[in-house]
Parts: sequence; structure tokens; C-alpha cells
Amino acid sequence: MDCSIKGFPPYGFSIVLKFGGSIMRDLAVCKLALAELERLADKGHRILLVPGGGIPDKAIEAIDAAERLDPCTAHHACALAQDQTGYLLADAAFSSKLVPSASLGECRTLARLGKIPVLLPSRLLFAADPMEWSWDVTSDAVAAWIAWLTGAPQLVILTDVDGVYRGGATDDPAALIEQIAAQDLVLLGHTSIDACAVEFMAKKSLPGVVINARHPARLADWLEGRRVRATRITVASRKAHITSDPLGGAA
Repeated sequence: MDCSIKGFPPYGFSIVLKFGGSIMRDLAVCKLALAELERLADKGHRILLVPGGGIPDKAIEAIDAAERLDPCTAHHACALAQDQTGYLLADAAFSSKLVPSASLGECRTLARLGKIPVLLPSRLLFAADPMEWSWDVTSDAVAAWIAWLTGAPQLVILTDVDGVYRGGATDDPAALIEQIAAQDLVLLGHTSIDACAVEFMAKKSLPGVVINARHPARLADWLEGRRVRATRITVASRKAHITSDPLGGAA
């Protein structure tokens, strides 16, 4: 969304960063990743953090697998799971600069003050109801929508793998796709970023990157324009360069 219109002040976020709930499986990695975000904030980067559902979300999925939940129940419970993970990440046990907020306006103010706002998205999602109630739509798509809504120039998916792999072969370093157009990534379906988020990125011309939280320094390198081991998602034409062909052939 264009945030440079007179009367509509920009939010001014450098990036919207989806902090994958999977990162909290290893609390030491989680702390190191958050410390790197704090260092970047100290250098002037204005980061809006959108939490994943994490452990609460997995509990909801397990209940749904055993006793099929109504889509309305699952959708709203998972949105609240993002809030819960957000509160945990912003606790003093993990960080000193992260501050939870349910208001985008307050998030803007916090970022200007050098803090890292952690958006608790449930209130916004319940009010706007922007996406369908489906397990196909994850917190990745929520983060993509927030990035577009706030006019952020980039979306970062911070997760527990190096990026997107051909055939999901995360144990094969050669299968990593280093760069791919969002339009082409849609064809792969759900990967380390959900297909709904990628299609949204393609339609809204929102570029991004998938980065491994176990190597937090890669985020700073990427922000400074250096090549890192990750998957960069472009929004060029359908014939955009793909470093590794997602369908298995050579580039």
C-alpha cells in the first residue's frame, strides 16, 4: 500500500520481519536472533516484527487433527496464538528492545524511538478479516499482508532453515534455491514460506527473503546488499532469473 500520500504519514518500517514460531524450539538460537535484531535497531533499522504461532499454534493444530475444529474456531485461536508468541518474545527474558503492541500507530512510534515493535495481530485480523479461514493461510501470509498494509519495502521470513529447497530437500545443500521470482515460487506450493503469502507477494509486488535464524548475521549482510545463503524472492517478470530451477532443471 502506498504510504506516501498527503495526509497519510508513512509507517517508516525498513522491513517487516516474520519471526517463525519454530525458532522458539531452541531458546538459545531464539535469544541470539533477537539480540541481532536489537543490534540492527541500534544501527537505525526500523523493524516491525510479526510473530509466528509457535508452540500455542502447534497445540491448536494437534487438537484439530484429533477433533476437527470449525474453521472459525481454528482461525481465531491461531491468531491469538500469534499474540501469545509475541508476548513471549517481548519478555525481558528474551529481549530488552522488543515491545508488544496491537496498534500499528503505536508500532510506528515505538520504531521511531529505537524499539522493535512486536505486532500482536489478532485485533487487526479480527477487525479487517482480510483472509479466508483456512489452514493454508499461515502467519507468513499475515506478515505479507502487514508488510503491504504498512508500505514496507521488504518482507523477511526468519525461520529454522536456510531458505526454500527444491523438493523440500533441506538436507541437500545443493537443492537450495538462492533466488526465485515470487510468481515461480507459487508453483512450488507450500515450502518454508506458505504459498498464499508468496502469491500475495507476487500480486502486490512485495520482494523478500527467507533467512535462517541460526545464522542471524546473515540478515545484516543481506540488508547491506551482500550475498548470503538464503532464498531471495523477487517480484520481476515470470522470466526472472532462478539460480536453481525449482522444477529440477539447470538454470
